[in-house]
Amino acid sequence: MTGQRGAMFILIGFAGLLLVIAVFSGWQGASRLSDRSDDSAAVEDAARTFVEAFGTFDYRAPERHRERLLLLSTGSVLAVTANSAVDPVAVGQRRVTSTHVVSSSVSALSVDGAAVSVTAEQIRRGTDPESGEAIEEYVLQRVNCRLVSEDNRWLVAEFRLLSEEPLK
Repeated sequence: MTGQRGAMFILIGFAGLLLVIAVFSGWQGASRLSDRSDDSAAVEDAARTFVEAFGTFDYRAPERHRERLLLLSTGSVLAVTANSAVDPVAVGQRRVTSTHVVSSSVSALSVDGAAVSVTAEQIRRGTDPESGEAIEEYVLQRVNCRLVSEDNRWLVAEFRLLSEEPLK
């Protein structure tokens, strides 16, 4: 009789231990997912901000375009941006573009890197060089961005324009 009670107490103790482990593991997993959603939101926000900055240009203040991109990029994107010059054709055509992100999605996320797909609408205004008439184009762009974490900030290290199609 005493042997059965001892086995029962051991079995109940083991079940209790498993319950404590399961609760702790569930809490830890939920906490980890919550932390990842914060990272996911930060990565998505950085990619959206970069795509809007990259696609927004005003010939009256061309250096602002470059300055915004320098703050949002790293690696080869930063190097190319730092060594770039204002396109005289864009200034001559009085080019003004504005970009608005309509959707974004994180496709990969690690501690120090991420990939985000972004869809944006862009309005391009300017002057036709031959006729001198005002032109206006509306396009839908799809862009992939690769981001890295530097100094607790997500910065765009690479981006690729996947497609561009007219909206109107």
